[in-house]
Amino acid sequence: MTTKINLTSHQRCVLHAASRSANLNVWPLPQRLGLSKGSATIVAKALLKKALIAERAALGHDAIWREAEDGRPMTLVITKAGLAAVGMLPESESERKQAEDQSAQKDQDEAKRKPTAPVSQNQQRRPRSGSKLAMLVELLERDEGATIEEMVAVLQWQQHTVRGVMSGALAKKFGLEIGSEVTEGRGRVYRAEGDPAPDADKAGSTGR
Repeated sequence: MTTKINLTSHQRCVLHAASRSANLNVWPLPQRLGLSKGSATIVAKALLKKALIAERAALGHDAIWREAEDGRPMTLVITKAGLAAVGMLPESESERKQAEDQSAQKDQDEAKRKPTAPVSQNQQRRPRSGSKLAMLVELLERDEGATIEEMVAVLQWQQHTVRGVMSGALAKKFGLEIGSEVTEGRGRVYRAEGDPAPDADKAGSTGR
Protein backbone atom coordinates (compact mmCIF):
# COMPACT_ATOMS: atom_id res chain seq x y z
CA MET A 1 0.00 0.00 0.00
CA THR A 2 1.38 3.40 -1.01
CA THR A 3 1.72 5.90 1.82
CA LYS A 4 0.38 9.32 0.91
CA ILE A 5 2.85 12.12 1.59
CA ASN A 6 1.39 15.35 2.89
CA LEU A 7 2.85 18.36 1.12
CA THR A 8 2.46 22.06 1.72
CA SER A 9 1.57 24.26 -1.24
CA HIS A 10 5.16 25.52 -1.33
CA GLN A 11 6.60 22.01 -1.30
CA ARG A 12 4.26 20.88 -4.06
CA CYS A 13 5.17 23.90 -6.19
CA VAL A 14 8.89 23.19 -5.74
CA LEU A 15 8.52 19.54 -6.76
CA HIS A 16 6.37 20.36 -9.79
CA ALA A 17 8.90 22.93 -10.99
CA ALA A 18 11.82 20.52 -10.50
CA SER A 19 10.02 17.72 -12.35
CA ARG A 20 9.81 19.95 -15.43
CA SER A 21 13.40 21.24 -15.34
CA ALA A 22 15.95 19.82 -17.77
CA ASN A 23 18.19 18.22 -15.13
CA LEU A 24 15.54 17.82 -12.40
CA ASN A 25 17.17 20.67 -10.48
CA VAL A 26 15.43 21.97 -7.36
CA TRP A 27 17.71 24.84 -6.34
CA PRO A 28 17.10 27.73 -6.49
CA LEU A 29 13.44 27.44 -5.57
CA PRO A 30 10.90 29.04 -7.96
CA GLN A 31 10.96 32.84 -7.72
CA ARG A 32 7.17 32.98 -7.90
CA LEU A 33 7.04 31.66 -4.34
CA GLY A 34 8.54 34.94 -3.16
CA LEU A 35 10.54 33.25 -0.40
CA SER A 36 13.50 34.79 1.36
CA LYS A 37 16.72 32.78 1.34
CA GLY A 38 16.06 31.66 4.91
CA SER A 39 12.51 30.52 4.14
CA ALA A 40 13.66 28.76 0.97
CA THR A 41 16.28 26.89 2.99
CA ILE A 42 13.62 25.73 5.46
CA VAL A 43 11.43 24.42 2.62
CA ALA A 44 14.40 22.64 1.02
CA LYS A 45 15.47 21.01 4.29
CA ALA A 46 11.92 19.75 4.87
CA LEU A 47 11.92 18.11 1.43
CA LEU A 48 15.36 16.63 2.08
CA LYS A 49 14.10 15.13 5.34
CA LYS A 50 11.25 13.46 3.44
CA ALA A 51 13.75 12.17 0.84
CA LEU A 52 11.75 13.89 -1.90
CA ILE A 53 14.86 15.75 -3.02
CA ALA A 54 18.55 14.93 -2.66
CA GLU A 55 21.96 16.54 -2.85
CA ARG A 56 24.38 15.87 -5.67
CA ALA A 57 27.62 17.42 -6.89
CA ALA A 58 26.94 20.62 -8.84
CA LEU A 59 27.79 20.53 -12.54
CA GLY A 60 28.37 23.32 -15.03
CA HIS A 61 25.82 26.06 -14.45
CA ASP A 62 24.00 24.32 -11.57
CA ALA A 63 23.08 26.68 -8.75
CA ILE A 64 25.07 25.90 -5.60
CA TRP A 65 23.01 24.87 -2.59
CA ARG A 66 25.97 24.47 -0.22
CA GLU A 67 29.57 23.33 -0.09
CA ALA A 68 30.32 19.84 1.18
CA GLU A 69 32.90 19.24 3.89
CA ASP A 70 35.49 18.42 1.22
CA GLY A 71 34.78 21.73 -0.53
CA ARG A 72 32.74 20.33 -3.42
CA PRO A 73 29.79 22.52 -4.46
CA MET A 74 26.45 20.74 -4.06
CA THR A 75 23.08 21.33 -5.66
CA LEU A 76 19.62 19.84 -5.11
CA VAL A 77 17.64 17.55 -7.43
CA ILE A 78 14.26 15.88 -7.16
CA THR A 79 14.26 12.14 -6.39
CA LYS A 80 12.07 9.37 -7.77
CA ALA A 81 10.03 9.61 -4.58
CA GLY A 82 9.60 13.34 -5.21
CA LEU A 83 8.46 12.73 -8.78
CA ALA A 84 6.01 10.11 -7.58
CA ALA A 85 4.67 12.45 -4.89
CA VAL A 86 3.45 14.89 -7.55
CA GLY A 87 2.35 12.24 -10.04
CA MET A 88 5.25 12.80 -12.43
CA LEU A 89 6.65 9.26 -12.46
CA PRO A 90 4.45 7.47 -15.02
CA GLU A 91 6.90 4.70 -15.84
CA SER A 92 7.23 1.60 -13.73
CA GLU A 93 10.70 0.63 -12.55
CA SER A 94 10.90 -2.14 -15.13
CA GLU A 95 9.83 0.22 -17.94
CA ARG A 96 12.41 2.79 -16.89
CA LYS A 97 15.14 0.16 -16.76
CA GLN A 98 14.13 -1.11 -20.19
CA ALA A 99 14.25 2.42 -21.61
CA GLU A 100 17.73 2.97 -20.15
CA ASP A 101 18.98 -0.31 -21.59
CA GLN A 102 17.56 0.56 -25.01
CA SER A 103 19.16 4.02 -24.92
CA ALA A 104 22.55 2.62 -23.93
CA GLN A 105 22.32 -0.12 -26.56
CA LYS A 106 21.40 2.45 -29.22
CA ASP A 107 24.49 4.50 -28.38
CA GLN A 108 26.69 1.43 -28.59
CA ASP A 109 25.11 0.26 -31.86
CA GLU A 110 25.69 3.69 -33.41
CA ALA A 111 29.31 3.58 -32.31
CA LYS A 112 29.75 0.26 -34.13
CA ARG A 113 27.97 1.38 -37.30
CA LYS A 114 29.54 4.82 -37.58
CA PRO A 115 33.32 4.82 -37.11
CA THR A 116 34.62 8.22 -36.17
CA ALA A 117 36.18 10.06 -39.09
CA PRO A 118 39.56 11.75 -38.53
CA VAL A 119 39.07 15.34 -37.40
CA SER A 120 41.29 18.16 -36.27
CA GLN A 121 42.07 18.83 -32.61
CA ASN A 122 39.56 21.70 -32.59
CA GLN A 123 36.79 19.65 -34.22
CA GLN A 124 36.76 16.58 -32.03
CA ARG A 125 33.33 15.13 -31.51
CA ARG A 126 31.59 15.75 -28.23
CA PRO A 127 28.23 14.63 -26.85
CA ARG A 128 25.39 17.07 -27.43
CA SER A 129 25.47 19.86 -24.85
CA GLY A 130 22.89 19.37 -22.12
CA SER A 131 22.49 15.65 -22.79
CA LYS A 132 23.12 13.00 -20.18
CA LEU A 133 26.15 11.84 -22.16
CA ALA A 134 27.56 15.37 -21.85
CA MET A 135 26.84 15.33 -18.11
CA LEU A 136 28.66 12.00 -17.81
CA VAL A 137 31.69 13.37 -19.65
CA GLU A 138 31.68 16.43 -17.39
CA LEU A 139 31.72 14.20 -14.31
CA LEU A 140 34.61 12.14 -15.68
CA GLU A 141 36.62 15.21 -16.67
CA ARG A 142 36.56 16.71 -13.17
CA ASP A 143 39.87 16.60 -11.31
CA GLU A 144 38.26 14.43 -8.64
CA GLY A 145 36.61 12.17 -11.23
CA ALA A 146 33.49 10.26 -10.23
CA THR A 147 32.50 6.95 -8.70
CA ILE A 148 29.83 4.73 -10.21
CA GLU A 149 27.54 5.66 -7.31
CA GLU A 150 28.02 9.39 -7.99
CA MET A 151 27.29 8.93 -11.68
CA VAL A 152 24.16 6.92 -10.89
CA ALA A 153 22.95 9.66 -8.51
CA VAL A 154 23.46 12.43 -11.07
CA LEU A 155 22.19 10.64 -14.16
CA GLN A 156 19.47 8.51 -12.53
CA TRP A 157 20.75 5.49 -14.49
CA GLN A 158 21.38 1.93 -13.35
CA GLN A 159 24.99 0.95 -12.59
CA HIS A 160 25.18 -1.44 -15.55
CA THR A 161 23.92 1.33 -17.84
CA VAL A 162 26.68 3.70 -16.69
CA ARG A 163 29.34 1.03 -17.22
CA GLY A 164 27.95 0.12 -20.63
CA VAL A 165 27.91 3.72 -21.85
CA MET A 166 31.45 4.37 -20.61
CA SER A 167 32.86 1.33 -22.40
CA GLY A 168 30.55 1.71 -25.40
CA ALA A 169 29.48 5.15 -26.59
CA LEU A 170 32.14 7.22 -24.81
CA ALA A 171 35.07 4.97 -25.65
CA LYS A 172 34.10 3.89 -29.16
CA LYS A 173 32.00 6.73 -30.53
CA PHE A 174 33.72 9.70 -28.90
CA GLY A 175 37.17 8.20 -28.38
CA LEU A 176 37.27 9.10 -24.69
CA GLU A 177 39.88 7.19 -22.72
CA ILE A 178 38.64 6.35 -19.24
CA GLY A 179 40.86 5.13 -16.44
CA SER A 180 40.14 4.23 -12.85
CA GLU A 181 41.86 3.87 -9.52
CA VAL A 182 40.85 2.91 -6.01
CA THR A 183 41.02 5.86 -3.61
CA GLU A 184 40.69 5.93 0.15
CA GLY A 185 37.25 6.96 1.32
CA ARG A 186 35.59 6.86 -2.12
CA GLY A 187 36.44 3.47 -3.56
CA ARG A 188 36.99 3.11 -7.30
CA VAL A 189 37.06 6.49 -9.05
CA TYR A 190 36.80 6.91 -12.83
CA ARG A 191 38.41 9.76 -14.77
CA ALA A 192 38.78 10.83 -18.38
CA GLU A 193 42.42 10.57 -19.37
CA GLY A 194 43.48 13.22 -21.86
CA ASP A 195 41.45 14.61 -24.75
CA PRO A 196 39.08 12.47 -26.84
CA ALA A 197 40.98 10.60 -29.53
CA PRO A 198 40.17 11.69 -33.11
CA ASP A 199 40.00 8.09 -34.30
CA ALA A 200 37.70 5.49 -32.74
CA ASP A 201 40.44 2.86 -33.19
CA LYS A 202 42.56 4.79 -30.70
CA ALA A 203 39.93 4.74 -27.97
CA GLY A 204 41.32 3.37 -24.74
CA SER A 205 39.83 0.58 -22.71
CA THR A 206 37.84 1.26 -19.57
CA GLY A 207 39.51 0.39 -16.30
CA ARG A 208 37.25 -1.32 -13.77
